[in-house]
Amino acid sequence: MDGINPTGARQVHSLVDKVYQRKNLEMAWEKVKANRGSGGVDGLTLETFEVQLEQQLERLHGELKEDTYQPLRCDNIGSRSRESRGVSMLGIPAIYDRVCQQALLNRLEPIFEPIFDDASFGYRRGRSAKNALRKVWQEIDSGREWIGDGDLQDFFGSADHEKLLTLVASATARLLRPD
Repeated sequence: MDGINPTGARQVHSLVDKVYQRKNLEMAWEKVKANRGSGGVDGLTLETFEVQLEQQLERLHGELKEDTYQPLRCDNIGSRSRESRGVSMLGIPAIYDRVCQQALLNRLEPIFEPIFDDASFGYRRGRSAKNALRKVWQEIDSGREWIGDGDLQDFFGSADHEKLLTLVASATARLLRPD
């Protein structure tokens, strides 16, 4: 049993073709639409994107299949944050890019979610600050005396992206390696 495949389930030999499957792109669009976010730098709204849905999904399918997809830059807006006691920048990706991101998440989340630590709560579906607090109280009730809290400010803006990509590639290679 491999750490990246703790259930011993059948190995997946290709992921990219699963990402650009039309059904996956349609499911990704539905999730993006349900989130009701605003448009990005290209100026497209959800309503405009939906009117052009066939063309947009076909274009995304082709770009992912041909390995020509290039995300647009994000619009950055200032957002008040209680944690940082100031203004932090929030990137707003274009709807087209959010559909791509969601399509990727649809395929990667079931693979990586089972190996994430149970005490990790950030950016995970169905987990929140309230869940984290419940976990803290469970640990206190069970007799723990020390609880650590860590948060990396601006992680994705300051992380070594080359190293991060190398680690993701390594984990993916282990997943794709035949037994």
